Amino acid sequence: MPELFAAPPDLLFPAERGTCPLCGGPLKVRKTVARTVATMDIGGFVAHETVMGCDHCPGRPSFRSAALAALVAPGCRFGYDVMVFAGLSVFRRLQPAAHVVAELWDRRIGISESEVRELGARFVVSLGLAHAEAAPRLRAHLGLNGGYILHLDSTCQKGSRHLMTGIDELSGMVLLNATMATENSIETAAFLNDLVARYGSPAAVSCDRSKGILGAVESVLAGVPVFLCHFHFLRDLGKDLMEKDYKTVREGLASHGPLAKLKRLQRDLGPQADAPARLVETMLGHIGRGEAVPRELAAALPPETVLGTLIDSIFEAKRRGDGCGFPFDRPHLHCLRQMQTVRRAVEALLECRRCGDSAEKHFKRALAVLSPVCADAGIKTAAERVERRARVFDRLRIAMRIAEPESGAGLNDQGSSADIHAIERAVGAFRDDLLADPVLAAEPAFTRMLAQIAGCRDRLFCDPLVLHTPAGPCLVQPHRTNNILEQFFRSLNRDCRKRTGHQLTGSELDRMQPDLPLVRNLHDSDYLEILLDGAATLAERLAKLDRSLVNASLEAARRQRNRLSRSARKTLRGDTTPLQIAVEILASAV
Repeated sequence: MPELFAAPPDLLFPAERGTCPLCGGPLKVRKTVARTVATMDIGGFVAHETVMGCDHCPGRPSFRSAALAALVAPGCRFGYDVMVFAGLSVFRRLQPAAHVVAELWDRRIGISESEVRELGARFVVSLGLAHAEAAPRLRAHLGLNGGYILHLDSTCQKGSRHLMTGIDELSGMVLLNATMATENSIETAAFLNDLVARYGSPAAVSCDRSKGILGAVESVLAGVPVFLCHFHFLRDLGKDLMEKDYKTVREGLASHGPLAKLKRLQRDLGPQADAPARLVETMLGHIGRGEAVPRELAAALPPETVLGTLIDSIFEAKRRGDGCGFPFDRPHLHCLRQMQTVRRAVEALLECRRCGDSAEKHFKRALAVLSPVCADAGIKTAAERVERRARVFDRLRIAMRIAEPESGAGLNDQGSSADIHAIERAVGAFRDDLLADPVLAAEPAFTRMLAQIAGCRDRLFCDPLVLHTPAGPCLVQPHRTNNILEQFFRSLNRDCRKRTGHQLTGSELDRMQPDLPLVRNLHDSDYLEILLDGAATLAERLAKLDRSLVNASLEAARRQRNRLSRSARKTLRGDTTPLQIAVEILASAV
């Protein structure tokens, strides 16, 4: 540790008051307190604080140094600037605690990793309290945009509580966060009541089809327009249409285990000869169209290269998709269809005996792997049903102009910027075409799909909002997706990976302070100015908070987090017996 001084300096902090603010009488020196303190500017030093007291007022009140209180909280060793540095280093610069320890060591501040984590927790709690105190100023700032459009959703990990977050679409600010046991209507309604008390009612709400969220919005924000996320709506429709049959395909492939066997076969083929790219592309074109490989083409390529390329095409089919996940991407179905194509190609090569005697055993081995899967009647029937329904589903994706086939936008797809009423007309044309087909119209799955579209029509195709700003009325079309929050939650997971080296787990999400997402607001200069409220630095602003309120909030967060262990929460969901539930509750209480 580089030393600025040969020994920690002694600094005097006399009480600024000479007279009692209550009675006006003279104050007397009651005691002098020496304590070791560390700040970013000086490093470690010994603070000698003179405590003054009044003997005339009831309770004989004491008065301490305001200058020292502005640097460090009573009873604490590290200054507010050290707390802010640790909090921003961990949660904004995404540095591990060990790295922050090394950085502070270079600044002549000795600290442990556990103390860095404690300071980080205090920073987040303090930031949340300062954010709550700034609510009137934030509300006035949101009014400059004509109000706010609330994007509402929660995230969780397996076995964890839910982190509910509300973000304003117009300003991009995180408005409120809370943890709750589940995304139910009661706790979500309490969240919305708190939000409305701080910022007023939103101009509109964007959310998914969660029953808990929609129920809470209807009870708390009656009359506020609700915009359903088109991406989530499509995903739910697609799952209702295809999930059962797609599960049959997926589990059928898993039970036969062809991919692992093909991988071993590919390894046994050994190094494959380089083949001309043009010939390989021609062969893959025949495979893609479901045609047998021509004899001339097979003769121009080494048999091992042909078989290796065919196997590669199966693994490549497994990777097909736009990155949106099921039901938009159907990799197991693509993999099955490619297996069927490769099986026909292998059979054709064996029949015309163009594979060569030395490679014939590998071709027969591939046929033995592929035949049971391709001949499975249950998988074939389910795959045909998935394909037939997927064609209809893809037409709806195109009509809604979001997550369209081959778009490649993945989960960040915001949809086209087409007029919302043009999209509504395209969906109406899709509905009319579906009803005109007697086979499809008679299928219950499509009947239910059309009923859901009709039931959600008013929330899917809402008119643009008219927001009244100081500059005059403004027409705004809210985003058609809830991607603002989806991307935000993915960024929380990504930040955890950068900071810790692993995915965000359920236990870590439980330990996370609910107001941690507010750190993202610090990138916004307008938000930071509102939060500081005239203070020069964030450390100076947080020093003005009520210390007892910070401690109480931190303790409440810890009690909430430690109320039940993760295994106890699993028992409450019915994973174990009532006796085990009682044991876990008693253990948590102890």
